[in-house]
Amino acid sequence: MSCAYASKSCETLANGPTLQFVDEPGNVVETQNTKPLSCQRIFECNVLTSPPEATVYWYKNNKIFHATVTRDLTLSSPYHDNTGVVLGVSELRHRICIDSLIDGNDSQPFDIKCRIQSSCDPRQVIESNSIVIKPQMLRTKKSFANHFYRAPLISLISSSRMEIAGKFVQLYCNAIGNPKPEISWQIIDNEDENLVYDIENYPFIWVSIIKWKFAD
Repeated sequence: MSCAYASKSCETLANGPTLQFVDEPGNVVETQNTKPLSCQRIFECNVLTSPPEATVYWYKNNKIFHATVTRDLTLSSPYHDNTGVVLGVSELRHRICIDSLIDGNDSQPFDIKCRIQSSCDPRQVIESNSIVIKPQMLRTKKSFANHFYRAPLISLISSSRMEIAGKFVQLYCNAIGNPKPEISWQIIDNEDENLVYDIENYPFIWVSIIKWKFAD
């Protein structure tokens, strides 16, 4: 496996590059959303990495079906000091919808896993355990709508960044889906994560949103 992306910040990291799973890797999350086209099963890999850049590979039966490059927009920003030392530690929660992997004509179980490759050292790779998915558990009523549309394929659902005080930080989120997914940003309270605030109330914060639409 070759490194799809090489970070330019490896030499400036205060504690050097790191890459590890935060939780037991390879969790399947069942959602309570019953709306049409919503995703019912989500495969999740939670990673702690420095720098906050890596290549994420998703496997079905040991074959790559999707890959995502996680980049730190901070490092390419004109506000970033390329000469200074950075902490560059982020916790990234990667998720992908399993529903879209189901072939309606195939009822055979399949396994899924994630593999994360460091952007500093292509030899540094961590891999989750394989999870067996039974298609019959994911079957939903067929309709004209879900024949053409699918739940968003979310490659990064959340991230948290730890950095030296005074350093510029920029986060991003991307999602793939058809119809085009909507993305919103909120500020989480420092003491109570159940409290959120509208990001528009913080003029010193701006966001970068990347949205992709599947080909019709």
